[in-house]
Amino acid sequence: MRRAVWLAALLVAILAVGYAVKRYPGDPHFLNAPVPDFVALFDAPPSKISARTRQELDEMLAIQARRTPSDIQAARADRKTDVWQFAAALGLPPDEMRGLRELRSLAGQVEDDVRSYVRAAKKHFLRLRPYEVEPLLAPCIHNVRRDLSYPSGHAAYGYVMAYLLSEMVPERRRQLMARAQEFARQRVVCSVHFPSDIEAGRRGAEWLAQRLLQNEPYRAAAAPVARELRAALNLPATPLAQAGPAR
Repeated sequence: MRRAVWLAALLVAILAVGYAVKRYPGDPHFLNAPVPDFVALFDAPPSKISARTRQELDEMLAIQARRTPSDIQAARADRKTDVWQFAAALGLPPDEMRGLRELRSLAGQVEDDVRSYVRAAKKHFLRLRPYEVEPLLAPCIHNVRRDLSYPSGHAAYGYVMAYLLSEMVPERRRQLMARAQEFARQRVVCSVHFPSDIEAGRRGAEWLAQRLLQNEPYRAAAAPVARELRAALNLPATPLAQAGPAR
């Protein structure tokens, strides 16, 4: 009896571990491109003692010197990666966009995929945050201290969302891309990313979005989301565009 109980407990533990591994958020939902191909997109960032890094740090010190309390408030408001951050660019009230459950579910799955690729690149390049290189920089957000800097995951997320939403609502492409640029730039305003981190994040987002848009499971999942979003905007239903993200 004791042996049977022990075996049953062991079986439950194995099944629990297997379920946890299966559900681990690093598992891809849609992206299956080789991660080394993504990492290979990027040149190595400048060393922390290079003239290029010094130039970026001086630019950031100048931004810090002129940032206002309202600039800080806006940057802090953009610290979270959530699709409702693009509500105004789409012409929707944030609360209404939060209620679009299918959109939020798809955006969460995409964010999981993006994060796994960006983390691999960060671990490859091991670039320190700018305030760790220049002590005169005072970050205005403090939830990034254990993370690396290059490429910017915040920028990658923002641009991927803008590209994908633009495919669903091409009428708002200009506003969405402007919002992605603003969303990414806030990380420089808050002294937690170098400008070159932001540009690398944008470049990585273009690569990721192209592969998402070419992925049939993603397109199947995105079709009802596009209908939901366009209905909320009182726009006629339309299929997703076939083209990749605009450059």
